[in-house]
Amino acid sequence: VIGGHLDSWDLGTGAIDDAAGIGITMAAGRLIGQLPQRPKRTIRVIAFANEEQGLLGGREYARRHAADVARHAIAAESDFGAGRIYGFNTSAPAHAQAAVARIAGALAPLGIEPMPGKGSAGPDISPLAAIGGAWAWLGQDGTHYFDLHHNADDTFDKIIAGDVAQNVAAYAVFAYLAAEAEGGFGSQPKQATP
Repeated sequence: VIGGHLDSWDLGTGAIDDAAGIGITMAAGRLIGQLPQRPKRTIRVIAFANEEQGLLGGREYARRHAADVARHAIAAESDFGAGRIYGFNTSAPAHAQAAVARIAGALAPLGIEPMPGKGSAGPDISPLAAIGGAWAWLGQDGTHYFDLHHNADDTFDKIIAGDVAQNVAAYAVFAYLAAEAEGGFGSQPKQATP
């Protein structure tokens, strides 16, 4: 799963939060769809709804897919603007580290470094992670994110095309290689705690 969320604020258009994430992940899915060789697994691109009012789209997705969480190899969300991606990490356990290393190696030419211990599940995929879904973090440069976040300056003219292109390439590489990986990334239903 890759995705972002649909929202905007009255003062701006929501270009950074989070139209960029929707555009990045949908463009990555489109690139993969144009390849002559389809990956072994399905790649699902999701435009989550209602993140700002309680993660309602992410929570509903997790509720609907609780019984098949193990079939979700790994999920990543683009929700920190449109700055260049600089880091990569996952929640994957030791048995999946060869696949993680393969993805990290393919991301390296894009200027993305493996960063064990950094990042977390994005907001909309956090409900899936909470029930046992594996997550990946593609850390974006958020230097100017909060200059634009939820204000009148969150408009399309702030998007830098080269940065978005790097994001699209990173999400396409990540999603394709994750879908091709042997084995899983640790998604397993979590036992309910009393």
